[in-house]
Amino acid sequence: MLGLSLFGKEMKRIVRNPKLLIPILGILFIPIMYSGMLVGAFWDPYGKLDRMPVAVVNADAGADFDGKPLAVGEDLVDQLKDSHTFKWTFVDAKQAEKGLAQGDYYYVIEIPSEFSQQATTLLDKEPHPAALRYLTNDSENYLAAKIGSSAIEKLQKELSQQVTKAYAKALFGSIDEAAGGIAQASDGAGKLADGAKSAEAGAEQIRDGAAKLASSTRQLAGGVEALDGGAGQLKAGTAAVSDGAAKLSAGLGKLSAAGGQLSGGADKAASAGAKLAEGLASAQQGSADLAGAAAKLSAALDAYAAAVPDAAQDSALQGLLGAARAVSAGAAELSGGSAKLAAGGAQLQQGQDALLQGLAALHAQLAAANKSGAELAAGAKSTAAGAAKLADAAAAAGRGAAQLAGGAGKLASGSAELASGTAQLAGGTAELSGKLGDAAAQTAGVTGTDALYDMFANPVHVEEHKLTNVPNYGTGFAPYALSLGLFVGALLSTMVVPMRETGTRPRSGWSWFVSKALLLAGIGIVQALIADAILIYGIGMHANHMGAFIGMSMLTSVAFMMIIQFLVTLLDQPGRFVAVMLLILQLTGSAGTYPAELVPAWLQRVGEWLPMTYTIRSFREILTGNELQSTGSSAVYLAIVALVFAALTMAVFLVMHRKERSSKSAPAEIVL
Repeated sequence: MLGLSLFGKEMKRIVRNPKLLIPILGILFIPIMYSGMLVGAFWDPYGKLDRMPVAVVNADAGADFDGKPLAVGEDLVDQLKDSHTFKWTFVDAKQAEKGLAQGDYYYVIEIPSEFSQQATTLLDKEPHPAALRYLTNDSENYLAAKIGSSAIEKLQKELSQQVTKAYAKALFGSIDEAAGGIAQASDGAGKLADGAKSAEAGAEQIRDGAAKLASSTRQLAGGVEALDGGAGQLKAGTAAVSDGAAKLSAGLGKLSAAGGQLSGGADKAASAGAKLAEGLASAQQGSADLAGAAAKLSAALDAYAAAVPDAAQDSALQGLLGAARAVSAGAAELSGGSAKLAAGGAQLQQGQDALLQGLAALHAQLAAANKSGAELAAGAKSTAAGAAKLADAAAAAGRGAAQLAGGAGKLASGSAELASGTAQLAGGTAELSGKLGDAAAQTAGVTGTDALYDMFANPVHVEEHKLTNVPNYGTGFAPYALSLGLFVGALLSTMVVPMRETGTRPRSGWSWFVSKALLLAGIGIVQALIADAILIYGIGMHANHMGAFIGMSMLTSVAFMMIIQFLVTLLDQPGRFVAVMLLILQLTGSAGTYPAELVPAWLQRVGEWLPMTYTIRSFREILTGNELQSTGSSAVYLAIVALVFAALTMAVFLVMHRKERSSKSAPAEIVL
């Protein structure tokens, strides 16, 4: 009760003192000056884009498309003139650049000279999309440039739909012409199928012939391989024959020379044989004469011995008789031998004559053989050279036959694949003929309509389903602006409302705290109610949960008042500085503008403890949400914050009152 009594006296003092009453009344409207002006000024900025000056430069030279003139640039200009998206100004390039640099235009849209020509290249081998030039001056106004970028994207989409629609018209016109061509192609495909069947039969014959050719070439390769071996042996044999013939020719030459020498020796032997025959004949006559003389001598001695009686005892005579008889017998034998020797000498002479004739013939034959041997050696050498060439040719023929066999094998394999491919071709062309016939029938029934052209131009529609609906920018911005306004209102209230002074000396620290807390809480509640009334009834903002909106506004304002009351009561002017720092932290860390995930990680963690994080979250849910899912927990958090800082403020007043009592000084002079 002491606190309420002191609060009543405090209120009377304020009401009776205009210097206090008027600033306090002004303070009551501080939140709406922030929240109301911010929300009102940015209530629907995108609905006022027709006030933003934008320059348009049309340099399009036009083009021909499907035999018709196409002027996409002029069409775009006409469309922009009928559009009130921006405040369009149609100027030339020089004026546009100058105006953009001087800030007369926020951005410039330039339609290049080849714009229509590029729009006709859809069916070309290398199509070139039509390009608009978009010039901005971000340093003039960055947000305006971003707003313009969004509008240009929308304009690009609409223009692309128009160009695509023109393409669709031309395309369906081409389809009508293509239907007849497809029908003709179907007939041609039928003829192609017949030809493919004939080709299939021919390919099968080629396959069979190629198989036989492969078999024959393998046999040929084997024969050529044998030929190669025989040619090698022939080469070696002819080389040996060549060497033997050369040696034979040399031997025959020597033999011919020896035959000549033998013939000469035979001549000499024949001459000596003739002389020998003559000598033997003479020796025969002499031996015959000797035999006759010896016989006569032997007979004479025998006669003598017979005539001489004592001859038998005469040993000399008997010896002589014996010798005479022996000589007579030897002479007889010598005569016989000489006769035989004379006959042999004659035969020897005849044989030598025959030998001489034979040697002459042999010499002639050896001379001829020598000549033939030389010719044989030359021929054998030529034969050896030819055999070497034959061997080389046979080896080359072997390699060629192997390659031929390999090629024939590949030909057989390829011809088999050809036969298979032609069979598939025959089946495919028959199917092609049928498909082309079906396609001709289907394309003949395709007709272009405006609905179909629109479908081609815009085949996909995006259906947006919103869990909640934010009608305008101001409603989306209001939670942030209202929280900011209430905090600033609480901060500025401390500059008008006495935070420590009272009209009378407080009896206790508790009554001192209650009087000041009720005063500031009352100011905070009135500030919140005034801000809510102007937002709802003055600006026209709608809240899905009106009671929760008013209640959360008052709770937010009271919580902010308790925080700032503690800081200023404890620290006085430095406390206001700390409150400003807290405000800055809340502006950046409470996710009032950008999502919390886009700010630094440390600021995200700090933001989880900041009161404005919970007030903004609650106001968003209250204003546009269908259900209140997190508002209750946020309200509990704010209430706890308010109670904690109120308790801290009460502790400060208790300490201040204890010091005041001990020093007996006035409350206005109490300083911690």
